[in-house]
Amino acid sequence: MVSDVLIVPPSWRSQLEKAGYAIYNHSAVEICHWTKKSLKDKGDCYKNRFYRVDTWGCMQITQAVIWCPNRCIYCWRPNEEFESNIYMLPKEKVDPPEVTLEELRKLRKELLIGFKGNSIVNKDKLDKTLEKPTHITFSLAGEPLLYPYVPESILYIKKNWPWVKSIFVVTNGLVPEALERMVKLNAYPTQLYISFTAPNPELYKKISRSLYIDYWERFIKSLKIASKMKTRRVARITIIKGLNDARKLFEQWIELLDILNPHFIEVKAFMLLGYSRYRLSIVNMPSHKYIVQWSKEFVEHLDGFEYWDEHKHSRVALLKNRKFGMDIDPIIKSVEPNV
Repeated sequence: MVSDVLIVPPSWRSQLEKAGYAIYNHSAVEICHWTKKSLKDKGDCYKNRFYRVDTWGCMQITQAVIWCPNRCIYCWRPNEEFESNIYMLPKEKVDPPEVTLEELRKLRKELLIGFKGNSIVNKDKLDKTLEKPTHITFSLAGEPLLYPYVPESILYIKKNWPWVKSIFVVTNGLVPEALERMVKLNAYPTQLYISFTAPNPELYKKISRSLYIDYWERFIKSLKIASKMKTRRVARITIIKGLNDARKLFEQWIELLDILNPHFIEVKAFMLLGYSRYRLSIVNMPSHKYIVQWSKEFVEHLDGFEYWDEHKHSRVALLKNRKFGMDIDPIIKSVEPNV
């Protein structure tokens, strides 16, 4: 452990723990709603449906829990209060990868141990995942790539946690330096998500409210770097009715997608949850029917893509890039469309 390590301030720690997070210095882990449902055999998340991820085996983490360069209006967290240090967290003040990962794994076990007393929990699933998560997602809160050792974290997992089947990284695309280091160290996740919040810099500023002056240049640079990375790439478009859903914006979305060249596009509804309720309203939240309609209209303008699947409970639709076929990762070989 670093002697002068960054820590989550007590006021923030209290809020996060009440929300179900377990905190270790600047890092956090949570057992998500869908993992709890899956452990009770009551359903799985869209990542299971789309990519065959073990929902019950998921370990959702972040190593920069209250640090983010954006203040997105659709974020359910009170991001106006996030730490103002928006650049890469100082190397001398963060825990090394092996420490943060192993401590978060211990905390995850502590969060799960109470399920042993639940009579409706699938004991076989719980026993398998209690100490050995099969899927790791770098997301949760903050911007995960602000932690300077995400590439090393990926390498550590691959070397020391052989039971892990898949690693997902979710980023807002404003930390191209981290993607460059992934390439340099040959530290690739199974899947890289980049959030698409707006198709042009003006709307991006309005929706994501970035603290970076050069936010658009950073975003475009990340798309260019990611397009050449040896990983499955997913563009996640969050639709906010009345803000970024106009059909006249289709061509601008496509220009960005052409840069990234993703394997998949997820079109997801903004959900009116948490602190987003203070910035937006119910009229901004699309129904699942609206997401499906928007996606099917959009895919007609996309060269080489097809409508592939959907997950009603999460209000998300999946578009697939035909040119990659299905033989792009063992996890999704032989997957048939569900629509």
